[in-house]
Amino acid sequence: MIATVPALASARGCRNVALALGVFVALNVLGSAIAGPRFDVTGAWISLPEGTGSSVFKAMLAATLIARGLGPLRRGWMRVVAVVCLLAVALAAAWDTAVYFALLLGGRIATPLPFPSSVLVLALSLALAVTAARPGPARVWSSGQVARSLATAAGVACALPLLLMLTFGPTRYAREADAIVVFGARVYSDGTPSLALADRVDEGIRLYHRGLAPSLIMSGAIDEDHGVSEPEAMKARAIAAGVPASAIVLDELGVDTAATVEQTAEWLQQRGVRRVLAVSHYYHQPRVKLLFERAGVLAYTVPATMSRRLLKEPWFVGREVLAYYAAWLSPFLPGR
Repeated sequence: MIATVPALASARGCRNVALALGVFVALNVLGSAIAGPRFDVTGAWISLPEGTGSSVFKAMLAATLIARGLGPLRRGWMRVVAVVCLLAVALAAAWDTAVYFALLLGGRIATPLPFPSSVLVLALSLALAVTAARPGPARVWSSGQVARSLATAAGVACALPLLLMLTFGPTRYAREADAIVVFGARVYSDGTPSLALADRVDEGIRLYHRGLAPSLIMSGAIDEDHGVSEPEAMKARAIAAGVPASAIVLDELGVDTAATVEQTAEWLQQRGVRRVLAVSHYYHQPRVKLLFERAGVLAYTVPATMSRRLLKEPWFVGREVLAYYAAWLSPFLPGR
């Protein structure tokens, strides 16, 4: 009897996770139907073919996950559909994992932590497939069950962008592109860049000197308190490091991430090109990638090498969780 307790807890946990993930996939499918296919961000975790067939499959996956979360699948055909959908996800995750390690071994990408998010997707989809295949008693929704489901949903919501920050974020996709865009950060009143900004600019300088792109776009804002321009400070640092002024493009309208992406996309469109190396900190890169994809820009993310850990790094990571969802839902937010 005691031995069954962990199994029951695991089963309950799988049901709650299935429900949370099912709602997330369903929101992506619904949002794509309203705002267009670029609203869907599930591709950040699992690569599936695009098109109507993919949307139908995701709708089926969402329905089976939600049904499994609400209770056991009592009918045999429902269990079969659920298992087939989850095994298809597992197969796609296995393929993503194989591609990832092929790129890593081939030197096309680099990372301090060779652990793709697709490994966790593979393990989770297999675990959910096992639980979905098992019939069981109806689920009783007590107040405690509801509270646990809500807590699990909150945990899953936090875990999704965090997983990208810790796996995708530190991965370097440096390769030839049409421009290098460096995202701004704080600059002091005397024009000295903050540590975060200096690390980002230095990364962009290294990419330029490697000959990976002919232009460096320095994007940021003019500080409202002391009037110092982030892009000007970035430019000065780059010129001091040997980058010719003619190769530097200043964007002082990059007041936030979305504005930088918008200005960069317009600059690229005017020149008939669409590939950039996006330089920022690892925790920022999932949101950067999301917004560039929405803008139709092919962005290869390159995390800035940190000369030392940032004092406020935990705060920045936590803030990015909320910022990621704000970016995801931006088509439906007022003023966007």
